[in-house]
Amino acid sequence: MGAGASMAERPSERRGFYLRVSAGVLVSAGLLAVLLTSITCTAAAATESKRIVLLHSFGQNFKPWSEYARSIRSELQRQSPWKLDITDHSLVSARTSNEDPEIVFAAYLRALFAEQPPDLIVSVGAPAAAFVQRHRAQLFPATPMVLTAIDERRVQFSLLSANETVVAVRIDYLRAIENILQVLPDTSNVVVVVGTSPIEQFWMGEIAKAVQPLANRVSFTWTNTLSFENLLKHAGALPPRSALFWELMIVDAAGVVHEESTALARLHAVANAPIFSYDESFFGREIVGGPLLAVLDSSRQTAGVAVRILSGENPGDIKIPPITFSTPKFDWRELQRWGISESRLPAASEIHFRQPTEWERYRWQIVSVFLALLVQSAVTVWLLAERYARAGPKRSRALSPWR
Repeated sequence: MGAGASMAERPSERRGFYLRVSAGVLVSAGLLAVLLTSITCTAAAATESKRIVLLHSFGQNFKPWSEYARSIRSELQRQSPWKLDITDHSLVSARTSNEDPEIVFAAYLRALFAEQPPDLIVSVGAPAAAFVQRHRAQLFPATPMVLTAIDERRVQFSLLSANETVVAVRIDYLRAIENILQVLPDTSNVVVVVGTSPIEQFWMGEIAKAVQPLANRVSFTWTNTLSFENLLKHAGALPPRSALFWELMIVDAAGVVHEESTALARLHAVANAPIFSYDESFFGREIVGGPLLAVLDSSRQTAGVAVRILSGENPGDIKIPPITFSTPKFDWRELQRWGISESRLPAASEIHFRQPTEWERYRWQIVSVFLALLVQSAVTVWLLAERYARAGPKRSRALSPWR
C-alpha cells in the first residue's frame, strides 16, 4: 500500500513543482517588467525638458534680487531630475510708479508664450509678484507660480490662487538696528540709505515704524531727498558716533538708476562711518555684518518647492514658513577698520575674511629657524665645553708648584 501510494504521488509532485517554477518565472518576469518600466519612465523624465520663467522685478543686475536669482538658477539645476529651459525677463517699469508700460510688457509675454506656456513661473521680488498677479488671467491662467525673494509684508495673500505658493522672508529691521547699537553702543545717529522708487518708499515707511522703540536712544535720517552725488558728500562728513544702514539704492532723488553694488562700493570708499545692512547679498566687502538673510536658505527652499510643483504637487498645498535671519556674520576687515571689539559681537557670530597674524602665517618657518638656532647654540656650547675639558689638565700641570 505504502509503495503504491508513493508511486502514485510522484507525478502530482512533479506537476506541483512545475507549477511553482512557472509561477516563480511569471513573478520574476512581472518584476522585471515593472523594473524596466520604471527605468524607462525615469529615463523619459530625465530627457523631458521643463520650461521655467524667472521674472525679475527691476532687471538682472539689481541687488539683492540678482543674487537670489543666480542662486535659484543654480539650485534648480542641482535639484531638478529634468532638463531645464530657464529664461529671464525683467519688469523694468517697477522703477517708477507708472504702470502703463506693464500693459505693453504683458502683451509681449503673452505673445512670447502663446504657443507653449511655461511649466512654472518664479517671480523674484515683490514688484514681479504683483505684476503677475495683476495680469495672471491674461498671461498664464493655468501655469503654477512661486513667489520668492519677497518679504511677507509684500505678499497679497488674499489674491493667492490654488495655483500659487510663496517662499517669503521676514526682515527684522528692529533687530538689524539693535545689532548696530550692540557692536557700537555709542551710536547716536543712523543714516538710512534709501532711494525714491515705490518699493524703496514702502520700506522707508516700514523701517520708520519698526525703529520707533529706539526713538529716545538714536536719531534717524533718510537719504531719499538726495542725489547720489550729494549722498556721497553727506556720508563723508557725518558727525561722530554715526552709522549707515543700507536699505536700497535703486533710483536716487535725481532719477538716476543704480545697478548691482556700484553705488554701495562708492559709498564705502568715502563714508566716515561704518555701513550695515540686512541681506547677505551685500556682505563680503562693504558692510560690517550682523544678522542677515541668507541667500542660499531662500534659493534652496525655492528650488525645492519648484521641483515639488513640477512633479505634480498642488502649489496651494505647499506652505513654507517665512525665512528669517541666519547666524550673525561679520567681516573681520571692517571690524578692524572701525575698531569694533569681537567681544561685543552677538553670541555664536561667524567672523569671515580674518587675516592671519605673522605667527599664524609663518609659524613653521619661525619654528624651524628657532630650532636651527637652538641646535647651533647647543653644538657651540658642547664644542666649547669639550675644548675646555681637554685644556684643563694642561693648565693644571702648568700651574703646579711641584714642577
